[in-house]
Amino acid sequence: MSDQSTTRNEFKATDTQYSQQVLEKPTATKTETRRLKAAQRMPLLEGQPIYSMSLREMIRFFRMKTRIISAIVSPFTWMILFGVPFSSLFGSSSMFGGIPFFAFVVPGVLGMGLLFAGTNSGVTVLWDKEFGFLKEVMVAPVRRSSLILGRSVGAMVVAIFQAILTLAIAELFGIWFGFHIISATGFLVTLGFMVLTFLTFVGFGLTLGALIEGTEGFMALVSMITLPMFFLSGGMFPVTLIQRIPVLYQVQFVNPLTYGVDGIRGALTGVYFMSPFLDFAVIAVCALFFIFLGTYAFSKMEVG
Repeated sequence: MSDQSTTRNEFKATDTQYSQQVLEKPTATKTETRRLKAAQRMPLLEGQPIYSMSLREMIRFFRMKTRIISAIVSPFTWMILFGVPFSSLFGSSSMFGGIPFFAFVVPGVLGMGLLFAGTNSGVTVLWDKEFGFLKEVMVAPVRRSSLILGRSVGAMVVAIFQAILTLAIAELFGIWFGFHIISATGFLVTLGFMVLTFLTFVGFGLTLGALIEGTEGFMALVSMITLPMFFLSGGMFPVTLIQRIPVLYQVQFVNPLTYGVDGIRGALTGVYFMSPFLDFAVIAVCALFFIFLGTYAFSKMEVG
């Protein structure tokens, strides 16, 4: 067996019995032997690929001024056009847990940003596939799980940066419209819920990016899914408001974003519409499930 017959699939072989059989062949070359042994010794998590991929995602964000401007303008626009006018209309109401409408809607704006940033991260997979970058990294001697984890970490840092900017803008408006973070502990708990919420949707987005071939089809499907998901999350109105609409009311509780938004709202304002332990348990399970699903779909993806 020559060096030219060694394929990438042999390098990726993880079955111990198969690898041992190949190593024991008298015709196996030294190159073949080294690569198979490297595959067996490959750690589950590799620091350098994770760091490199996450750094690439962050550099790509901060080099695009339009994305930075959009990260600032988008939450500002939602608060100006939606939060401020309706705050004057509703004020503080028991329907919103006794807090001002502006304070009620800020967690919804945060959840919206995490939802869109997470799901749209899948389009970067398609862009990298189209321009050939993905093919180069996929043949590298690293686990694909490290590649997708690096992407997720980089995208998460960017998304949390955007969320903190949104919170800063909300605090500024809150001087006039009654929003403020209740405590430093509340802020830390909010960060935890934001990380779990983002990981849920970045896993979902990367799964779609690995399964769908075209960018146009991906964007159309994401728009079709994310907009109903956002409006049925309790971000803009309480989940109990549509209690008399049978199907839509139940769909809210199947939506992972519902638990993420409620957890963020409770940590920021002290007002939970569901149990905080339920919020944490559901969003944590969803984050683990979708990250695993995204990793699996990415590992099975073929790059031509």
